[in-house]
Amino acid sequence: MTTTPPPPEPHNPPPATRAEAAQNGYAAPPAAYAASASPTRSQGSNRLGLIAFVASLLAVVIGSILAFFGGIQSGSLAQFAGAIDSNGNVESGALPASANQIALAAGALSVAAFLVWGAFALWGLIQGIIAGVKNRGRGWGIAAIVLSVVGGGIVFVFFVVGAGIGAAPYAS
Repeated sequence: MTTTPPPPEPHNPPPATRAEAAQNGYAAPPAAYAASASPTRSQGSNRLGLIAFVASLLAVVIGSILAFFGGIQSGSLAQFAGAIDSNGNVESGALPASANQIALAAGALSVAAFLVWGAFALWGLIQGIIAGVKNRGRGWGIAAIVLSVVGGGIVFVFFVVGAGIGAAPYAS
């Protein structure tokens, strides 16, 4: 009895192509199991990017509308500029009660404008990044990212224009 193992058989790597397999006498693998030469990513629906763009667009449109009306209210406070002394202090007795209501409306609309813009723009930004990475509406996703980032400036411009329009009747 010997304890030596049998000699190893020569190692031949498997064929790389079907043609090599057929030449060497191997059976060709079924077509379903054949490895593709270039893996491709399946392109999904572009709905994810489109929803991101719509969210970013809503952020800019709704935020701009609220900022415009908040700016008009802020600008209309210019009619009470006479109640400010030379040191920049406001004399409380010189302001009517309507000034507080106008200031409250201006502040609430301005804050609401930037909160609405921020919430929808953040949604559009994150979903646009995901759409771009997953190739599910990459163009819409990129547009959503750009609109989300630039939208804050657009909302601010509408606020300034509204403030100018609100203060125009009281400018002398």
